[in-house]
Amino acid sequence: MPDAASMFDKLAQKREKVKSTPDPATETAPKQRQRKATGKRSDPNYIQVGAYIPVELNKSVKRRLVDTDKDFSELVAELLEQWVESKTD
Repeated sequence: MPDAASMFDKLAQKREKVKSTPDPATETAPKQRQRKATGKRSDPNYIQVGAYIPVELNKSVKRRLVDTDKDFSELVAELLEQWVESKTD
């Protein structure tokens, strides 16, 4: 059985090989996005917001959304629009 010191030396040598910086001549450029950005994330008319809600409420909402084939963003927008309208009356 090899001694522990030689095993650690071998591991250290392997790590040094991995850590070494690649040759810039062989380094490839990062991949560019192949498709056009679509969806709400790239639409300037939308903004991402966050909220903390109870876990059980979140589970119930997700179940209903699957049943109604609705999107969470649509539901939140619809509810917020109703709330804003009710406050302006």
